Amino acid sequence: MKSVKSTVRRTDEEEVLKILGEQAPVGVCIIQDGKFCYVNSNFPIAIGYTVDEILDKDPLELVGPEDREMVRKNEIKMLQGELLAPYQFRVIHKDGSIRWVMEAVKSVQYHGRRAIMGNYMEVTERRQMEETVRQSEERYRTILEETGDGYFETDLAGNCILVNDAQTRLLGYSREELIGMNFRAFTPEEKVKAVFEAYNRMYKTGEPLRNFPAEIIRKDGSHGFAETSAFPIRNDTGEIIGFRGVRRDITERKKMEEALRQSEERYRTILEEMEDAYFEVDLGGHFTFVNGSTCRNLGYSKEELIGMSYKDFTVEDAVESVFRVFNEVYRTGVPNKGFPWKVIRKDRSHGFAEASVSLLGNGKGEIIGFRGIGHDVTERKQTEEKLRQSEENYKTLFNSSVIGTIVLDAETMKAVMASQAAAKMFGFGSVEEIIGVNPLDFVRPEDRERVLGAAINGLFEQELRQTYEFQAITKDGRAIWISVTGARIMHEGKLAGLVSFTDITEQKKQSERLMMTDRLASIGELAAGTAHELNNPLTSIIGFSQLLMEKEVPDGIREDLKLIYNEAQRAAGVTKNLLTFARKHAPVKQRNQINDIIEDVLKLRAYEHKANDIEVERHLHLDVPEIMVDYFQMQQLFFNIIINAEYFMIKEHNKGTLTITTKKQNHTVMISFADDGPGIPSENLRRIFDPFFTTKEAGKGTGLGLSICHGIVTEHGGQIYASSQPGKGATILVELPLNNVSLHRGML
Repeated sequence: MKSVKSTVRRTDEEEVLKILGEQAPVGVCIIQDGKFCYVNSNFPIAIGYTVDEILDKDPLELVGPEDREMVRKNEIKMLQGELLAPYQFRVIHKDGSIRWVMEAVKSVQYHGRRAIMGNYMEVTERRQMEETVRQSEERYRTILEETGDGYFETDLAGNCILVNDAQTRLLGYSREELIGMNFRAFTPEEKVKAVFEAYNRMYKTGEPLRNFPAEIIRKDGSHGFAETSAFPIRNDTGEIIGFRGVRRDITERKKMEEALRQSEERYRTILEEMEDAYFEVDLGGHFTFVNGSTCRNLGYSKEELIGMSYKDFTVEDAVESVFRVFNEVYRTGVPNKGFPWKVIRKDRSHGFAEASVSLLGNGKGEIIGFRGIGHDVTERKQTEEKLRQSEENYKTLFNSSVIGTIVLDAETMKAVMASQAAAKMFGFGSVEEIIGVNPLDFVRPEDRERVLGAAINGLFEQELRQTYEFQAITKDGRAIWISVTGARIMHEGKLAGLVSFTDITEQKKQSERLMMTDRLASIGELAAGTAHELNNPLTSIIGFSQLLMEKEVPDGIREDLKLIYNEAQRAAGVTKNLLTFARKHAPVKQRNQINDIIEDVLKLRAYEHKANDIEVERHLHLDVPEIMVDYFQMQQLFFNIIINAEYFMIKEHNKGTLTITTKKQNHTVMISFADDGPGIPSENLRRIFDPFFTTKEAGKGTGLGLSICHGIVTEHGGQIYASSQPGKGATILVELPLNNVSLHRGML
């Protein structure tokens, strides 16, 4: 390499500055009288202005406001030799953005006057990289410390002719020691050839050498690493006479890279040994990295999984939900932790995982994909599904049972769970309404202590081994009979009682009906026997009185005999009706005249009416047609209504008037029975046709009479209802359809 020392000596100071400035890879400026008087072409790059826009501008105007005082002081320190290393500060770009530069200044002569020459290098990207490295999670343990770049100039032989302070710190030599030192002195022997070839190539082609990595040997014998960007130095004729360059110490980065390599090695070892699946995918959802657990969970090899989309092993109906999770993480940057992921393994079996996903970035802060961890919860899901199905079956059985079932808390004795049947049984509109209710509230006060003792002692202390029966009042006011049994259980980790309620009201009523039917049958047999016994003497009385009247007897005696004969005939009619009423008949609907049936019933009640001063007013219209009815059921219907009216009239004022009306109205026969008794209270009006409902004194009524009437009328396709005003009597109205006549005629 040819020495250029003589050339430099022949070049005046200003020309040296100009050559250095234009060919320097960094920004160079000269400041005189507080204004820019020279800038090289690289200088405006960091701030966006043209050279013409910068000249005559106050340098501090380009400095960020927060750094101006620091820059001013540091320049003074550099000029006084107190600050040797370049320093960094913020500058304001023309577009308003903030950039970082590194500056080193020194005093020079320019146009025969003292001036300041500054070297500037933009370090914005490096600052960003340093910030990115600082924020890395666990991959990097050491932050690359900010250092100044070394500046040097060499001749063609590689001997140093100019160095800055950073270069001296980098190599550990003083400036005086480095001047004239050949690059071989601080280059490992095995690396000399590569360095020589790189510079020789630059000499031949004129192309700059950028970011060339090289190993260095410091004065103390230690090794370091640097990246060098170098440019040819040309003289006025364009001949290359040497090289200038910037050398950046990357020793710490190299150490960090080695540490990172070791860290990644440990990191990969941990990933391979961990039980949870770890994966990385690109923004398209394709695997770029998986650990062994991911392969085991999905049944694929690593080679098969790399490049495979998450959709390939996600259950079809879950693809959309997984996509939404990835999209939300990408949009917000917030990791998603623990979302369910249904997968299909290679063998087509299904599995379940709980996955956490976060963003995956590169060293530039760009999002390049996602990383995630998946925990296999297939066995847990299967167990949960079995439990869910078991609970679902239990709830289905619980709610579909016709037996009312309630789970009682042992401490509060309140319902914490109930079936639909229980809610309906106790008069609630829904299951939710019965939760929190104490079933003992429905027990009659006189039975409450007995039931409470049975529930506590039997259910929670020694198991409820017997069935209890008691009467309860429902929420809507109904009186029902229920039987209760139960068992001690655990509900949600607490002691509870499973109590089953069976509505036995109908059974009770049926039992009472059977008892009443048996009594009525006995009465019927008694009435039939009595009628037969009375018929014999009555036949004799009728016969003998008739024979006597045929003989010659005094007129007074004849009248007496006639009275005896008529009364005996009337008594015989009564016994005949008793036999007819008591005799068992199969239901047979035939054409019958309603008025005639009413008259037959009134004949049976004639004696009671006379004895109790009850007057019967008949309004039996003659245009009432025959209709298809069962004679004996109609007889029982009217008999029950009349007896019921008699009872309340006699109770009210020991007499009464019963008004019976029949008429044809539209397509029905209307029959009404109006009494002048006390009337029916409004609260009882809708219940009088309920079985066993009665307001009569004990032993005076069974509560079945009007219920039987309702059944007879309904069976005939008609309607029966009552109207009343308290104190003004009651009216029972029966409507029987006419169209059943034509129907039966058609059948005949």
